[in-house]
Amino acid sequence: MRKKLLIYIPAYKAEQTIAKVLERFPKELYAFATQILISDNCSPDNTSEAARKYIKQHKLTKVKVVRRQKNLFFGGNIKAGCNYAVQHNFDLMAVVHSDGQYPPEHVFQLIKPLLDGKAQAVSGSRIAGDPFGGGMPLWRYLGNRVLTWMEDFLIGHTMSEWHSGFRAYDIHALKRIPFNQCENGYQWTTDILLLLLTNNNKIAEITIPTHYGEDSTSPSVYRTFAYAFHTMKLAFIFFLNRIHLVSNKKYTKKAWKRA
Repeated sequence: MRKKLLIYIPAYKAEQTIAKVLERFPKELYAFATQILISDNCSPDNTSEAARKYIKQHKLTKVKVVRRQKNLFFGGNIKAGCNYAVQHNFDLMAVVHSDGQYPPEHVFQLIKPLLDGKAQAVSGSRIAGDPFGGGMPLWRYLGNRVLTWMEDFLIGHTMSEWHSGFRAYDIHALKRIPFNQCENGYQWTTDILLLLLTNNNKIAEITIPTHYGEDSTSPSVYRTFAYAFHTMKLAFIFFLNRIHLVSNKKYTKKAWKRA
């Protein structure tokens, strides 16, 4: 039986880019996916209108747009997508950003380890490829490498990049973890993997091209440093829990049923 795939597009201020992202999905992927859901995170521009216009013009019956009445922040928007996938009995969910920074063309490669039963989550790594060739700023590359190295050490699990937003999840694995306890900010990208590791899930990586263009959106320098601080805080808490120095409820599987 074919798996039910939800492609989830968290969107914010994507009026100029959302149509370009939808154009880049291969026709075969449109046929394979059960639904593509665009989640407008209370954008101040015409993101929803631009998406609906493109959908109507191209008669994309599988694509749906929802507009959040308030901004849920990045992680909160992804959690809303996870809850939607659970409630509507999807098997897999792939997350593709609305600014085109991550490659819609690579969704099949992203979900393949899930379809093959080799992992319960898959992350697209820009660092494993050619990040500078795609325009990644040097300061962002160095920050990514330093944070990833420190997280590898603290978490005890090696990845080439902890901070990619190009992800796919096995919804049945998400059902077994308290993912709604994850952070609502950008640090969701690390927090959800920590929960999956706590439950002994396997995480795979694929190499993806990097694209930093005029349309790409990135957190401000302030938000980047705030993200780094909160991400390291999560990794350190996980580390203390891992070496049994403290008992943190979120990262202790035995405590989940009591939570």
